Amino acid sequence: MAIPPDIDQEEIDAVVKVLKSKKLTALSGRQIKKFEKQFAKYCGTKYAIAVNSGTAAIHVALAALEVGPGDEVIVPPYTFVASATPVLHNNAIPIFADIDKKTYCLDPEDVKKRISDKTVGIIPVHLFGHPAEMDSILEIAEKHNLFVLEDSCQAHGAEYKGKKVGSLGNAGCFSFFESKNMMTGEGGIITTNDDELLEQARLIRWHGEPAQYRYKRLGYNYRMTEIQAALGLVQLKKLDKFNEIRIKNADYLNEKLEPIEGIQIPYVAPEVKHVFHVYAPLLKADKIGISNDEFMKRLQEIIPFIRPIYPDPLYTESIFVEKNAYKYKCPFSCPYYDKELDYSKISLPVVEEICERIIGLPTMPGITGKLLDEVIKNIRKIIKEIKK
Repeated sequence: MAIPPDIDQEEIDAVVKVLKSKKLTALSGRQIKKFEKQFAKYCGTKYAIAVNSGTAAIHVALAALEVGPGDEVIVPPYTFVASATPVLHNNAIPIFADIDKKTYCLDPEDVKKRISDKTVGIIPVHLFGHPAEMDSILEIAEKHNLFVLEDSCQAHGAEYKGKKVGSLGNAGCFSFFESKNMMTGEGGIITTNDDELLEQARLIRWHGEPAQYRYKRLGYNYRMTEIQAALGLVQLKKLDKFNEIRIKNADYLNEKLEPIEGIQIPYVAPEVKHVFHVYAPLLKADKIGISNDEFMKRLQEIIPFIRPIYPDPLYTESIFVEKNAYKYKCPFSCPYYDKELDYSKISLPVVEEICERIIGLPTMPGITGKLLDEVIKNIRKIIKEIKK
């Protein structure tokens, strides 16, 4: 069983209206431009550029920032793979930095250690809806003349010191996959205040065309559809309410799980708004006497919609260890990149500990109080059985 996205008649009516208009693309319709304008306003940026996925958003933003062969971009290893693969899409090299033990986001101190003469930017991920430590990251970036591209794909509406994520760096990228805090089924968007980045991103998402049948640079077909934008406009109106429900569900889980020996509830840093795309407590193996994998296996047997969450650091995956990006091991063997990089030799202690201890629990609006109670009851039950 999966928890479906929160959709009601308003979303259905919006989609039907677009279908009846027979204006389904950006070439003929108006919904995409309207959605871009409203999303930018919500985030507090001048611009937003709608695309067809969060992955495309990061790819386009990196291309607009002129990332290319020989460049290194610092990313966290504890995230969905699409935080890192768009770096490869641009023929550049992902460099992994460790994460903060409390927030699970990039550790600025470890970022400093990863900077080289080839580093061009940093991608902080606002993981699970908790903002990264942006002041420190921005300070590092300014000192070394690096861009900051916020991966906000799990953090719609999250705030850092009163500002929405996606408005703090050179650009922000969001996903609208159906499980996100707001969704369009598939889809994504880039937010920015940068006029040049806006111009380049618009070109890149649309075949590099400044005008029909004129091609200025390499581009792609990464356009959002009018149907997706219509869904987005309705969901955006509901986003704050959706987030309030997620936060309320997280508070309830905190209340019920904190007294349980062996569970460490998620940390929320001062001066941030955590929007709990995922509720991610840690297991205290020394208190429970069972591994994360075994605990999750037992919980999933009872509650199938509970899922493992990023069980291994990205640098252990075959795409990086075996350098399975392009033929001839490009971009790792690119003549513009003269370093020998061996991901198999990377060991980042915090992320490896987190992978062994973390569990992911749901907070989405569609989950009922009854289901949350079922989750809590069975966590208690499993721990009680283990400790007998």
